[in-house]
This record gives sequence, structure tokens and C-alpha cells, in this order.
Amino acid sequence: MNFKLAAAVIVLLTVFSPFAHGQKTVVVNDPTNTTKQTKLSDEDAVLILRNVLPKVTAKYQRDACNVNIEPAGAIHGAFTRTNSKQTLAFFQICQTGNGFGVAGLALIENKKVIAIFGADAGWTVDIGLVPDVNQNGLNEFILAYSGGMHQGHGGSGVDLMEFSKGSPVGIGWYLAEKFEDTQAMTAWKLTAKPGKSPIYYRQKFNADETEKWRIAGKVSAFKLGKAYSKFDKVK
Repeated sequence: MNFKLAAAVIVLLTVFSPFAHGQKTVVVNDPTNTTKQTKLSDEDAVLILRNVLPKVTAKYQRDACNVNIEPAGAIHGAFTRTNSKQTLAFFQICQTGNGFGVAGLALIENKKVIAIFGADAGWTVDIGLVPDVNQNGLNEFILAYSGGMHQGHGGSGVDLMEFSKGSPVGIGWYLAEKFEDTQAMTAWKLTAKPGKSPIYYRQKFNADETEKWRIAGKVSAFKLGKAYSKFDKVK
């Protein structure tokens, strides 16, 4: 086999090899990347306080839920209509116990809050924009929750969600991180091969008190569990 032919074979093997799935996948969630995608802008924060706070207070204020909105983040994409420019804000409405609380979502478009949603969930951590993995023209998104510390153990879970008929619905859930009071940490990066029926993959990472993540396993196909949070519209 001459040099040019050998090089062509190597290229073909690289492109079509199942181990080259990274060239065809997109990142759904990467806990080893601690950079928040987008913070809530001052303008959107004013909208939340003016238009969202009174409505969630009326619905959720009770002895166990002292409403105090705390933003977890915001993302920009097309969530309910293709090619739209919308902002989705994620926030804590209240905390009701160790790892328990009411979470909120506000959909903003053209400087107006067009929908508000709430769910009995966990402690809100972050929101992330996901490329259109099911190829329906809309962005999916992830919501990260912390469960608090229990007997020296803790972690965070992530719901993968999308909008359907104007409301957020769950696609699936997975354990994103776990940690111990010994400072040992484990995280799983989640990726997906886009398609009408996306294929998901995850890879394990470990870290200690140095907080430097190290690959601890091979990339493998993964099936999401049942979504954790269920949002209702706040009138």
C-alpha cells in the first residue's frame, strides 16, 4: 500500500469509526466546566421583580415557603418558536428543607414576561442552553439542582427539558455530580448525537481537594432517567 492510499484509509477509519463519536456529538452538560453560561441581566432582573415576584408570592407564599427570588441564571435561544429570540430565566422561589424547594422559570420575549412556571423541586444551581438535539428547530435546556448534604454525601442532578405546546416538559434526568465531605468528587459529562431520537453518552471524571478533574472512564452510551421536575404555569 502506497503512502497516499494508507493516508486515505486512516482518514476513512477516523471518520466512520464508532470511537470518533465526539465529532458527531454535542455537549448537553459538563459539570467540569464551572463557568455559568449567562447571568440574568439588570433589565431582566427588574422584569422578574416587577412581573414575576407578585404572582409567585400569591401562589406559593406559606409557612414552609417564604418567597424570596434568587436567580440561578438565564439563557437565550428559541424555546417556543423557531427563529425566535427569547430569554429563559431560572430562579429559586423558596427553600423548604435540606435540598428541597420551589423553583421557577420565566420566559421573556421583546422585553416582556410572557410566561411563568413553578415546580416543587430542589435547590436551583444553574441553567444551560442545549443545541437542538432532537432537531425540531427549538433549543432544549438543562436545569441543575443540588440535593444538599446528607450524612456526608451530596450531589447535583440535571433535568434535560424542552418546551412543548408552550410549557416546559422533561426529556430526562441524570446524576451530574456527587461529592463527599472527604472532598472526593465525581462528575459525569453528558453528550448527545442529534437526531429525531437522540443517542446520549456520558463520561466519568474524578477530582479531589485539588479540584482538578481527571478522566476516570470511557465514553459510553447512556439512557436518561425520568425527569425530576414538573412545572405548572403560574397565572
